[in-house]
Amino acid sequence: MLVFLLPLFFLPFTFEAFEFNKQYLLFFLVSLAFFSWLAKMVLVDKEIRFKRSPLDIFVLAFLFIAILSAVFSVDKSSSLFGFYGRFSDGLIGLLSLGLLYFLITNNVSLSGKPLIDADKEPINAEKKSAKISNKSVLISVNGLIRTLMWSVFFVIIFSYLSIFSIWTQIDNMLGGNLHLPTVMLQRIFNPAAGSMEGLAVFLAVFTTLLAGVMVTCGKKKAGNVFLWLLLLLSLGLLVIIDFTPAWLALSGGLILFLAIVLWRRTFKENVNKLLLPIILVIIGGAFLFIDMSNFEHLGIFQMPKEQVISQQVSWTTGFGSATEGVKSGFLGSGVGTFNYDFAKFKPVSFNENLLWQIRFDRAGNYFAELLGTMGFLGILSYLGLIGLFLFISWYMVSGSQMQNSKYQIPLLMAFLALIVSQFVYYQNTTLAFFFWLILGLSVVNWQKPVREKTISFKDFPELSLVFSALLIVLGLVILGMYFFAANFYLADISYKSAAGNERIQKVEKAAGLNPYQSQYKIVLGRDYLARVLQENQKPEEQKDQTLLSTDVHLAITYGKGGQIGRNVIKGATELSPNRVAAWETLGMIYRDIQGIATGALEWAIKSFEKAITLEPANPVLHTELGKLYLTSGNREKGMQEFSKAQQLKPDYIDASIQLALAYEAEGNTDEAIRQVENLANTYPLNVEVFFQLGRLYFNANRVDDAILQFQAVTILMPNHSNAHYSLGVAYQKKGQISKAIEEYEKVLELNPGNQDVQEKLQQLR
Repeated sequence: MLVFLLPLFFLPFTFEAFEFNKQYLLFFLVSLAFFSWLAKMVLVDKEIRFKRSPLDIFVLAFLFIAILSAVFSVDKSSSLFGFYGRFSDGLIGLLSLGLLYFLITNNVSLSGKPLIDADKEPINAEKKSAKISNKSVLISVNGLIRTLMWSVFFVIIFSYLSIFSIWTQIDNMLGGNLHLPTVMLQRIFNPAAGSMEGLAVFLAVFTTLLAGVMVTCGKKKAGNVFLWLLLLLSLGLLVIIDFTPAWLALSGGLILFLAIVLWRRTFKENVNKLLLPIILVIIGGAFLFIDMSNFEHLGIFQMPKEQVISQQVSWTTGFGSATEGVKSGFLGSGVGTFNYDFAKFKPVSFNENLLWQIRFDRAGNYFAELLGTMGFLGILSYLGLIGLFLFISWYMVSGSQMQNSKYQIPLLMAFLALIVSQFVYYQNTTLAFFFWLILGLSVVNWQKPVREKTISFKDFPELSLVFSALLIVLGLVILGMYFFAANFYLADISYKSAAGNERIQKVEKAAGLNPYQSQYKIVLGRDYLARVLQENQKPEEQKDQTLLSTDVHLAITYGKGGQIGRNVIKGATELSPNRVAAWETLGMIYRDIQGIATGALEWAIKSFEKAITLEPANPVLHTELGKLYLTSGNREKGMQEFSKAQQLKPDYIDASIQLALAYEAEGNTDEAIRQVENLANTYPLNVEVFFQLGRLYFNANRVDDAILQFQAVTILMPNHSNAHYSLGVAYQKKGQISKAIEEYEKVLELNPGNQDVQEKLQQLR
């Protein structure tokens, strides 16, 4: 079920339809299979059997380091469950994949038939090499690979239906009565990943596996037709998506494979079998230089592109995190915390990127992310696991070793493509599942290095009682985990449905069901702040002071923690004390309630200072902190922050404007005007620059110059209320009353009921 469903599985009920639901499916089916395996041994077979392979110690070492990394994480919630919005990088998911590996190595055979006749001697050589007991094994390597092929077939069909908008056409033909989820009506929809690029990398790896099966496994004619159809459909999608890392994974993995088998002379008796991999290498290499965007006029190549940070930024961030301190050097910042790493260690040069305001939660490749989140121990244990796998595979690809393991070559090919992909792309749930599946199936294929340990209860009846009791405890633990998992799932359903008048109520329900998710608290803090600002804009006599006070308290509580009624609430900064967004939100709350709550300015400054320690290269945070310093009367510190913001991003206009306003506040109006004039020359279409220049001209009694600037603003943005108001004030000063009335009337149209404007109009009339 897991092999078939995971690449296909998605549900539209949660905020994120793909990774979140795949993680749930993975956890549920792996835990169920693991408990069933143990229960069968303890209650039915009356013995404990465990197969050991040379890889096991490396797998366990990697998982153990991941656990330590999560324990000492800078964000334990993200480490345990995965960073919100991504979900595939948490410890629970990784441990589920580790259990999957052991389930495969202990419960999958090559043939799927009884390995030993109950009354006779062993019927094949597998008994001698693996010391396998007198039991039937129903799951086979061949069966799982065929199941995977059918799953990918449906993934490909679903993707083609999306790319050519057939889902949308079907829904329109039925008048919308099909009620397809909105996510399925997008052209980039595919069940395997949240992006077409993720699908392309997955298909590149699958294509290498498919090519290996076609090279090594003799099939009937009908089987060959299906394999060729799969291959052509997969290559077609790769061409349409045209993602460079996918072509690198395909061609790079196959080149490594060809180098190994040619060195080992694996196909010396039938070297023509290597023609298909060679052809695929040529195709992959060719499309590395062919830009399919030149054919966007055909329509099918016009699709949104996934935004991923560059490899250079990824490695800079990962290395910066791993070298932050002793703890980070050994264990990194914590599993699932790349968002923290990126915010803190991204290079200043990233501010030149068009996406400079995005806080990325994933690296451009998996190895850089491992380095940052799990440190040098994590990446070394992972490389050790890969190295041992390749070392053993090196000896398994000779003709004599492959007689009873026809899938060794296809699995090795897919594994090599996966390793290449991890150097050029991040890891999602489907790719991670593919990695551990191939790892487990390869161990089953090896046979000889595998040994089995058996502990029989016949000689020690007391063990039966002990293991039965442990099984009951494990069952209760798993049921408890299911209970929490169900609550967390219902929480995200509620969060996803939060909209309109019930938005806050729905998000509060989500926070109640899952009080450990800081994302819900961040959103609640901002929503209550929005309500405060909306209420505070009303005329004084119309304000509901009780509601205003309550909403201020709730906004602060969800930001930093406190008590609501009898309930003690952990705020976003308590749950995720090293998350920039949490401190930024708290700073925004305190900044915007300065006129309502005593001491808010001081707390706003502290919050933004903390945010800057977590994201030092963000010019926006420095600018906001500078504004708060100016408000507090500390003009020197304010100007320092504006200067820092300018150094981090010279084209960040707000910082430059604020620095000019700081000069004005000092009384140096000429310098302020000079700076804003330079900005106006550099950015001739920026509305805020023109407005501030007009305001400075007006305050310097250059009224005619001010009018020209305000007029320029209204041309660029006809509904700019402040510009129309300023024009009215300027015309009034010049005695041009009719023009002033005309501008104030426009302001009143844009802001109905504004008492100040109404009074001015009455006086002028």
